[in-house]
Amino acid sequence: MAANNPQTVKILSLILKLIGALPLLIGLGLLVGAGFYAKHQSTILNKWPTVDAEVVRSDLASHWSQSTHGGNMRVYQALIDFRYTVAGKAYAASAGSDYSTSSRAEMQQKVDTYAPGTHHPIRYNPANPYDIRYDAGLTFGFFLGPFVLAVSGLMACAVGAVFFLFGWAIGGAKVRCSACGQLAPATEAICPNCRAALAPGGAAG
Repeated sequence: MAANNPQTVKILSLILKLIGALPLLIGLGLLVGAGFYAKHQSTILNKWPTVDAEVVRSDLASHWSQSTHGGNMRVYQALIDFRYTVAGKAYAASAGSDYSTSSRAEMQQKVDTYAPGTHHPIRYNPANPYDIRYDAGLTFGFFLGPFVLAVSGLMACAVGAVFFLFGWAIGGAKVRCSACGQLAPATEAICPNCRAALAPGGAAG
């Protein structure tokens, strides 16, 4: 059979390794991105100062997004405008919720909570006070972005690892030389021990 030909085995092994390498690299990239994203969110929680801010405007925004089932669904996000003072200087900036959801009621509740005229503590970037977060906290929503990236990265790595290990297993298969009885790589046509021709598909003992 052609699949037992040493050259065919070598090519098949290489193809599987190359197929596996792409999702492995993508997965590792996503995991690195998740790490940086999570570190950034932690920096916001631990190092960004808080300041009292007045809500100027609160709106419920929506857009269409592709669902995990392949269709489109409408997702919602709360957009809030704040007015606040940092080091004696007045600022006005807008901020959106750190995640979107298909639950209109959930985001409408957030919009109602941040009604115009109400006051809330917000966090601001000390290097750029216009950069603000109003819903930062140890919540699933605040770390949803890093979580999604991490899960996607792990899934991509798992798929890549399956292909790569399968290709490695095929390339590392052994056959027994009928002349000297030594095991030899299935990707070789000549026994490295006695130089005799290896029979395609020879069984490994």
